[in-house]
Amino acid sequence: MAIFRPPTENFVTPVPYTPSTEMGLISRERKLQNNLAKFFQPTARGRNVYWLTDGTFVEDDPAFQEDIRKVFYGGHDNEITAEEQAALTAAGYGAYIT
Repeated sequence: MAIFRPPTENFVTPVPYTPSTEMGLISRERKLQNNLAKFFQPTARGRNVYWLTDGTFVEDDPAFQEDIRKVFYGGHDNEITAEEQAALTAAGYGAYIT
């Protein structure tokens, strides 16, 4: 069976930001926390690929669960059938199939 690894995006983990209610000022500790983020390197984060019942593929969450035919989970190795491989290749995801 073929393996499909959905595409990834570079992502920096957000640092919590809690502004004060007084004139929009933040504490020294919060400023230090926010400055820490500039030292973080982006890391790969998998994106889910949804195969919809109309035959299309999307990476955004569909509005209705009943529209989803199958979900290929990002960050995981998804075993796929020959039919799924052909559909994913036709949709432009061929580079992510091994």
